[in-house]
Amino acid sequence: MITDRVKKLLPKIAAYFVTQPVVRAWVFGSYARGEESETSDIDILVDYDKSNRLSLLKICGMMIDLENILGIKVDLVENGRLKEFAVESVNHDKFLIYERANQGSF
Repeated sequence: MITDRVKKLLPKIAAYFVTQPVVRAWVFGSYARGEESETSDIDILVDYDKSNRLSLLKICGMMIDLENILGIKVDLVENGRLKEFAVESVNHDKFLIYERANQGSF
């Protein structure tokens, strides 16, 4: 169940991703299950635009930007880089929060 708290965050996340080399994004974890608390971070699984080479600095910058925008800790995880033990759980919980309208390069 998506809580009101999550519903308020989604437009902010989508508005930010429009300006970034992100093709798709999903929320997973406690926010996806409606179990978040005041101290929970938000876990976001992302598909990056493969036509852009992203540095670790860029990804960390995106994480910091989102933390400043949302006012909570953010964990960005690239789709396909999850630990094997977590894949089933993440796939069960996740829900799509952003998909780029134009699938062309950023």
